[in-house]
Amino acid sequence: MAGRLLDVSGFVLAGGASRRMGRPKALLPFAGEILVERQVRLLGEVCRRVAVIGAPELLPGSRIPVLADLISGSGPLAGIWTGLASSATEYNLFIGCDMPFLTARFLGWLARRGMREEAGVTVTESREGKLNPLAAVYRRSVLDAIRISIEKGEFSVRKFYPNVRCHTVRWPELARAGFSPRIFDNLNTPADYKAAMATVEGKCKLRRMKDEV
Repeated sequence: MAGRLLDVSGFVLAGGASRRMGRPKALLPFAGEILVERQVRLLGEVCRRVAVIGAPELLPGSRIPVLADLISGSGPLAGIWTGLASSATEYNLFIGCDMPFLTARFLGWLARRGMREEAGVTVTESREGKLNPLAAVYRRSVLDAIRISIEKGEFSVRKFYPNVRCHTVRWPELARAGFSPRIFDNLNTPADYKAAMATVEGKCKLRRMKDEV
């Protein structure tokens, strides 16, 4: 993606247990890359600084910072808190490691959308009306509100949202911008992974057929 990098920090959350998948989702091969490397690359096309939140062995030898959760095993809200606590920028873009259909164009669009809002959180909505806490922009100013929730033992991101000013980017706006509903697909089970791989392989086959014509 051409253009200047945004003054935004990008974070990949890769600290989940992956119980339903049966192996670490962040390390799954996908379209010639492992998923965590793919997400880092996409964020690197948009954000001035990129980091991964998860176990250090996810990116051995990489220059990309890998941050251990400040509170392990406590879900995405603790991961978001970890990222914001390390951030030097007001605007911070968070994505999951298991969302293989995200694109740099979408991430750049979302980052700019969040920077235009006065809200503490700019979160996206899927076509089905579901909020996507890991396709969202968080301002560093919500750090204390997250800390208070965590100290109360409240780790749900969606239950945290009413505690801050939150703007939801509704699906119709995303559709008008030309984004596919599949950008929010995530991989929770082996069946999800198999379906995503079939989609990619189908596109590659179609591309080869066009090249041969």
